[in-house]
Amino acid sequence: MTYQELDSADDLSYTVPTKLNETARKRSFLNGAAMSAGFTVWADDSAGSPKDIYFVTTAAATIVAALPTVASGDASLGRTVTIMKIDAGAGSVTIDPDGSETINGAATVSLASQYHYRTLMYDGATGWIVISSS
Repeated sequence: MTYQELDSADDLSYTVPTKLNETARKRSFLNGAAMSAGFTVWADDSAGSPKDIYFVTTAAATIVAALPTVASGDASLGRTVTIMKIDAGAGSVTIDPDGSETINGAATVSLASQYHYRTLMYDGATGWIVISSS
């Protein structure tokens, strides 16, 4: 969430509620997408809207969720992404960071069971950290 600074010329009876409400409206929802084939996180879909959460159906396949390079902008700003396997199929979801980047020190993370998920955020230095999981 971003905040707007007040300046000395602001009329506090108008500015404070307006700026607070504008900030809250900017990110008060999550964009989600259902996926059943390999994809790159935050790549604009056909609607031109990057997603915050991905619901992945694997059936018997291994689906690769590629993370963008941490230098891509969104990652370096501390944005989070959640990837969840939603079906009971025999397949799995492999979360794969870019190049030599890691997730909690690992080259990849696998989601093999229904409703398993990882919420990830860039650690500010060399890779991704898991901030929530099942």
